[in-house]
Amino acid sequence: MADVAGPPRRRRLLLIGVAIGLAFCAVVLLWRRDIDAPTAARLADRLRAQYSHGSGEGLAMFAPREDARWADGWEFRWRYRPCPERASLRIWISRDGRRASYAELPACDDGFGTGRAPLKV
Repeated sequence: MADVAGPPRRRRLLLIGVAIGLAFCAVVLLWRRDIDAPTAARLADRLRAQYSHGSGEGLAMFAPREDARWADGWEFRWRYRPCPERASLRIWISRDGRRASYAELPACDDGFGTGRAPLKV
């Protein structure tokens, strides 16, 4: 009779231990950790460089970065030098750093992008 009571108890303790371990792993993986301001700034700088490379606009076309901290994330803004009062590159990054997007792309008066002369084809 003692042999029959022993294994189910051990099995139950083992299952409880496995359940606690899985719950701990789930909490660690799913817990939303906020990133700090320097990390968010590095992400924004990387996105700005990616935009500049893809659009052909040099980094010198943008004024120094302006930062804003909101409840749900960070906003980084670089004013576009040809028309700084109307156009800027704005990048938004979520608090946990999982989401980042271009909130505004630089476009001056003409509505066709950056105000450069069209290419001749």
